[in-house]
Amino acid sequence: MQLSYVCPEKAVFPGQTSDIVRLVRGITVLADERVVLTLPNECFCLTFWICKAKSVCLRSRTLTMAEEWSIFADWNPWHGCTKVSPGCRFCYVYRQDEMYGSEIASNLARKTAAFNLPVKRKRDKTFKIPSGKIVFTCFTSDFLLEDADPWRPECWEMMRFRSDCMFYFFTKRIDRLERCLPPDWGDGYENVIIGCTVENQAMAERRLPIFKELPIRHKSIIVAPMLERMDISRWLDDTIEEVSVSGESGVGARPCDFDWILNLRSQCVAKEVPFRFHQTGAYFIKDGRTYRIHRRHQLSQAHKANIDYGIKEYYVPEKPWNLWAESDYR
Repeated sequence: MQLSYVCPEKAVFPGQTSDIVRLVRGITVLADERVVLTLPNECFCLTFWICKAKSVCLRSRTLTMAEEWSIFADWNPWHGCTKVSPGCRFCYVYRQDEMYGSEIASNLARKTAAFNLPVKRKRDKTFKIPSGKIVFTCFTSDFLLEDADPWRPECWEMMRFRSDCMFYFFTKRIDRLERCLPPDWGDGYENVIIGCTVENQAMAERRLPIFKELPIRHKSIIVAPMLERMDISRWLDDTIEEVSVSGESGVGARPCDFDWILNLRSQCVAKEVPFRFHQTGAYFIKDGRTYRIHRRHQLSQAHKANIDYGIKEYYVPEKPWNLWAESDYR
C-alpha cells in the first residue's frame, strides 16, 4: 500500500490554495428580515436557512472562519462520555482529555461551568450567547447520555426559552430519545436540530429505523467516522435535511475510501437529499492510493473534491422569530 503525505503542494484534490480566506464579502438585509451572506468559497462548514414560514432546514455552504465564529456558538453543559460503538474507538474527547492531563476519567460525565450558558447574561443584561446563534450542543459528550438524565430537563427548558437560537446536537444514542423528551415536545421544537450518527452498516441498520420514526422537526444523518461502504438509501427522503460524511482523525485513525463517499453521494442524489463531504480524515484512499492528511488540511481537501449536492442560498436569522418572555433565569 502506497502512502503519501498531503501538503499544500501535493494535494488529493489539487486546484485551490489550502489557505483559508478570512474575509466576508458582504451582508445584505432583505425586506423580510432575512440576512444573506455573500461568502468566499474557501472554507466549509454548516449553516441554516430560516425561510419566511419560520421553518428551519439544515444545509451546508461555504463560510469563512470569521463568519464561523460570528454565526456559531458552543455549549457543553456536561463533559465525558462512555463508548458505545466502533465509531467511538478513537474519540477526540478522550484524546483531548489525555493531552491536557485531565484528572477525571473521560468516561465519567460531569456538569461543566458552562451548564447555564444559554441563559447567562453579561453586565449589560444581554445574553452571552446573542440572538441568532447556531449553538453546537454537547459536543464533548452525548446529549442523550444516561448519566446526564438528571440534568437534561433543565437543558430542554433553556432551549425552549432561547427560541431566538438554534440548538444542534449529534447522538449515537437515538434509541434513548423518546424517554428523554420534554412533555411539551410534540413534533419537535422548531429551534432544535438532531443528527443521528452512524459509522458502519450495522449501526445504520440499528439506529436509522428508530430515527426515521421519531418526532423531530429537523433531522440530519451524520456518517462519521465512515468506516466502510454503506447503503442508507432506504432511510433517505424529504424528512432528512442533510447527510454529512467525514473520515476519522487523530492517532490510529482508520482509513476512509473516496469510493465509499461517492457511493453515498449517489444514494443522496437519487433521493434528492442534500449531501455534504465534510472532511477527509487522517488516512484517505483515492484511486487506490492512501494519503496521510494533516489535520489542518482535512476540511479544505474535502471541500476541494467539489462533490456537495443540494447547496443553495442559505440564510441566518437576524433576530428571533419567536419573542421569548422573561423567566426566572438571570
